[in-house]
Amino acid sequence: MIAIGLFIVLGGLLGAALGYASKVFHVESNPLVDQIEDLMPGGQCGQCGEAGCRQAAEAMVKGDLNPAACPPGGAALSSAIAEMLGVSLEMSDDDIQWVAKIDESNCSGCTRCYKACPFDAIVGATKQMHTVIQDVCTGCQLCSQVCPQECLSIVSLSPSITTWCWPKPSTESPTELAS
Repeated sequence: MIAIGLFIVLGGLLGAALGYASKVFHVESNPLVDQIEDLMPGGQCGQCGEAGCRQAAEAMVKGDLNPAACPPGGAALSSAIAEMLGVSLEMSDDDIQWVAKIDESNCSGCTRCYKACPFDAIVGATKQMHTVIQDVCTGCQLCSQVCPQECLSIVSLSPSITTWCWPKPSTESPTELAS
């Protein structure tokens, strides 16, 4: 009974010490960085050249990283970040969605791609054939970098009923387009 009481008191003291330490050592963060990080995919894929999404958001706010540096986020994320930062963004009209594709005849089932995918877009089991869930895949290329059989490639997603969208509006008048 004494041991239980001792552990309760010890737990309370340690909890109070941790609460006090969190107040004393609290670091204020930039709310703009927090907002940009919340918009990002959160896969920590590193395709932008930074270690993770938080570091990428900090670099974008500092101006060291282009708002269009996140390939998994696509054009929608890039334009949203550029608008938040108040910068202009030069982008192509093509918003191509990239996904991983597994050549299943060469897949050995080593699960390296499965383990490397931060978005859980690859399904399969050890020594079994793997496949990619296209609706979840962001095309971050982490899986293709670890595949020993090189049976993974990154391809553009062909338009389907769920991925097709209207062409973006043109600034040219209809008469200019006809000529």
